[in-house]
Amino acid sequence: MAGCYICGSERSRSLCEIPTGAIVRCLDCQTVYRAAVVAGAEYNRLYQNQATMETPFYLANKMAANPNIEPMPTFARGLKRLAQLRPPGRLLDVGCSYGAFMVMAQKAGWNVAGVELSNFTAQFAREERRLDVYSGTVEQAAYPDGHFDAVTLWDVIEHLDNPVATLKEIHRIMAPGAILLVFTINQESLLTSVGHMLYRLSLSRWEHLMTLFYYIHHNFFFSPRTISTLLTRVGFEIADLQFGAANVARWRIVPISPLMIAGSNVIDLLATLINRRYRMFIYARKTPA
Repeated sequence: MAGCYICGSERSRSLCEIPTGAIVRCLDCQTVYRAAVVAGAEYNRLYQNQATMETPFYLANKMAANPNIEPMPTFARGLKRLAQLRPPGRLLDVGCSYGAFMVMAQKAGWNVAGVELSNFTAQFAREERRLDVYSGTVEQAAYPDGHFDAVTLWDVIEHLDNPVATLKEIHRIMAPGAILLVFTINQESLLTSVGHMLYRLSLSRWEHLMTLFYYIHHNFFFSPRTISTLLTRVGFEIADLQFGAANVARWRIVPISPLMIAGSNVIDLLATLINRRYRMFIYARKTPA
């Protein structure tokens, strides 16, 4: 491992060792990340694999028929707050998948465009939903300076192989005062803390439990503090930070029992009381250069 991909520090400690790789915490910036980040050709192959994009998690975005079934309520909540911070204009959805959020934003008055690494899902968004979607990365898309009034990353930042570089590019293509919406996992959630406690009590035998929290496709795991520090570093100021529930039933990475789902719901209720829920909505405004 070369060191922390966020701050460059070589000081870290292991949080857990699971079949999909070691998870570590940087002792300087406190970011949690996969010791062997999936990057380069391996990263590209992962998202060009049609089987990857047809897992239940991604297919929920493809179907998106029922406004009451995730991820649609989450999209609606984020879009409502986004419009309060910035009137509808040009919006870029980075990692737009099958385009469900783009359709919703378009109906709300936004002029939408998308970027999607998976050729398979980008093609679906273009052909089935008639959306303007670029196949590749946001860096490859090479949009003009100051072009977008809003940029969204829905469950994307944790997948990136170089969040600093990607966020710098996003900052470049955003207009002054434009809003960035990042939706991601809260590494300091009560649910994650309980998971780690159970892992330790099992003497590290419950590896499958940690696989739920550190999904093989995820490289980075942020807390409110570490995501705020990162965004500030690349030229944003935090406009708002809100929390949302975990949707454990949607994970389906390993078999999930009804008891586990019920338990997560109880933990989430408690987390609401202490502001440590599993998901984060981060709204950040581009600051002047």
